[in-house]
Amino acid sequence: MRFILLCVVLAFGVAGCSSGPERAVTSVLSSSTSDAAAAARIISEYRVAHGLSPVGVDTTLNAAAEAQAREVAAAGKLYHGNFSARMYQFNVRGAAAENLTAGSDNVASAIARWKSSPGHNQNLLMPEARNIGLARANTGSQYRSYWALVLGM
Repeated sequence: MRFILLCVVLAFGVAGCSSGPERAVTSVLSSSTSDAAAAARIISEYRVAHGLSPVGVDTTLNAAAEAQAREVAAAGKLYHGNFSARMYQFNVRGAAAENLTAGSDNVASAIARWKSSPGHNQNLLMPEARNIGLARANTGSQYRSYWALVLGM
């Protein structure tokens, strides 16, 4: 009994030595920004129908979106982390917003989910938005695809 108790205590002690939060629940098999042009077209049509300007694709926003898509895919859960710090890291200045989703098989499905969510829809219709970046990270997890959209000036 003492041996079992000692093993449990040692296990908790070793677990407390890990650096940072638990990670890598899932491995990222690939990531891509190739859907960004299709996303810009779909989002632009939606915005114009609401009296707003269309958006274009920005490679810097694509890079920021890809970093977040890979991050949430590796963690196996959706979270925004320190969005402001990430935008600063990628030299994104001014108004910016981020939408995340998991499980959509294609860009149209991801955008449809965001349209049906009040907070995400508000980001799609952000008046200041002029450009977008979109990325998808594929995994072997139950959700398979994690999506990140960054909208900026």
